[in-house]
Amino acid sequence: MRLHRRLAALALAGLLFTTALAGCAPAPKGGDTPPEESAQAAPQKVNAPSAARDGFRAVWVATVYNLDYPDKATADVAALKAQADDILENSAEMGMNAVILQVRPSCDALYPSELFPWSSYLTGDQNTAPAGGFDPLEYWVEKAHALGLELHAWVNPFRVTKSGQTEFDALASSNPAKQHPEWVVEHEGNFYLNPGIPEVRELVVQGAEELARNYDIDGIHLDDYFYPGKDFADEAAYGQYGGGFSNLGDWRRDNVNRLIEELDERIHAVDPELSFGVSPSGVWADSTHQSAGSATTGNYESYYAAYADSRKWVQEGWVDYICPQIYWPIGHAKLDYETIARWWTDTVEGTGVKLYIGMADYQADKDDPEDPWYGLDAIKAQLKLNLELGVAGEAHFRYKFLAVNSHMRDLYIDWYAQTPGGGEEPEVSGSFLSRLSEADRNHWAAAYYGKLGDMGIVTGYPDGTYRPYEGVERSAMAALVYRAMPLINGVTLSESPGGSLLPDVAETWAEGYIGALCAAGYLDAADYPDGFGQEQPMTRLEVVKLLVRALGYADDGSVTATRFPDVAEDYYYVAKGEALGIIEGTPEGLFLPSDGVDRGSAAAMLSRAMEIGR
Repeated sequence: MRLHRRLAALALAGLLFTTALAGCAPAPKGGDTPPEESAQAAPQKVNAPSAARDGFRAVWVATVYNLDYPDKATADVAALKAQADDILENSAEMGMNAVILQVRPSCDALYPSELFPWSSYLTGDQNTAPAGGFDPLEYWVEKAHALGLELHAWVNPFRVTKSGQTEFDALASSNPAKQHPEWVVEHEGNFYLNPGIPEVRELVVQGAEELARNYDIDGIHLDDYFYPGKDFADEAAYGQYGGGFSNLGDWRRDNVNRLIEELDERIHAVDPELSFGVSPSGVWADSTHQSAGSATTGNYESYYAAYADSRKWVQEGWVDYICPQIYWPIGHAKLDYETIARWWTDTVEGTGVKLYIGMADYQADKDDPEDPWYGLDAIKAQLKLNLELGVAGEAHFRYKFLAVNSHMRDLYIDWYAQTPGGGEEPEVSGSFLSRLSEADRNHWAAAYYGKLGDMGIVTGYPDGTYRPYEGVERSAMAALVYRAMPLINGVTLSESPGGSLLPDVAETWAEGYIGALCAAGYLDAADYPDGFGQEQPMTRLEVVKLLVRALGYADDGSVTATRFPDVAEDYYYVAKGEALGIIEGTPEGLFLPSDGVDRGSAAAMLSRAMEIGR
């Protein structure tokens, strides 16, 4: 399954349109003592290879409070699909290569779970599922992969409510918080599962295993919500489970550490290639409180405030990546972005853990010239610093702050199109081919995908490649041709249900595209008696038939042979495709009709069809 997903993500590149430790420091307010630190550097642990990637460009999609998805609670499948399509396609267009979707916002789920009820943010009620057995997460995964995007499942581990007692009273009876009230702590009007109870941590781990086992996701992502505050009422649990700890703070940190370590072990036992990471608040600890801390003087240190010892997670290799939320500008008097980013760069060095930085896009493009976030200069300066420091990627908070701001959209479209893996500040101008690797510029089909890239029909990958030798799935090719129809024959198609003709495409991300091509006569269900098999490679013969039909030609039965000795059927389409100039054959005089089409050949054939149709 993992290999399949890697190949699926290649489908026409995104359908494109798309230090040593010193002695103890003074304790901070609250009486919480830092752990004893050795006068010598701790031995360097040799960590397993990280499952995280370089060149990560992700956007957070929040579901809590319906912030990003869905825009309002609904059980309507068409509405849920349409909004997912918009978000994913816009993310791909902005140059992102990953989406971090919040699938467990509050002890609930945006997918059918055996452990958690449906999220009320999805359907309006925890007892209500989407219509017709629709699985939103499955749809998001399939659609994201077809667009060349990774899909990471974002989990909030302990939160139960965001709206207090009224929300708690409305929880489904199947909710773990209702099933086990002894696990729940009320804090400042809201409710949380108690991290100090082993069964609670086990529930969180089992929830992650369920996701890893049941979905072809690329990663599991935790945000910065662990303990909600220092006055969390967990004294009883501390009395029961805190033996061996001299203070409450160290016990709490150990609870979170146990969770992170257990998630690392058990997620990767299910899928070693799954990327596991956490996005803590930007500051681990100030150097005035921890000698190994950063030269900052803020009011929130996650080591003390959330009991999140994220530095230890990196040192132990319990995460594949760490994604600190550095939500302050360069030059901030107390929380300088550059100071914090350099601290994190030093922290991950030699550990094998990737560093991604959470970017404060929600702050950017302010109208007041006196505001440090005025315009886009602050974000641009941070992006350039990230390149200088060799940061492995960024995550952007959050989708709607990018989608509704054309300045932000244009910034990332230009930036990520021209910074595939580091280098100088990008120039906005330049051809598509000029941004690709030398090997891809010299490929025989470069002129074709170069032209399509300049037109915005295809895109390259963030590492500066187009990967012309990699395959294209049937669903991906169908979606590409659907979108290119106005340039092929001047026709704009409308999405149509395809499940009645090809049952295996029903309720999948590409059903509307495939259905539209079937309705127009460009795809024939009779060619797929065993189902469309949309995850199968589309063959060269299938592509020729699709493009010839899209150009307005139909088999009249008059052609019974071609010059290609390896063509034993569909003579008309192969002969017509050659006559029109869509195909040329191999130097050996073969057509290779059953070979899967690769990205270079697909670009060439599509480009030629577009020239014919003009």
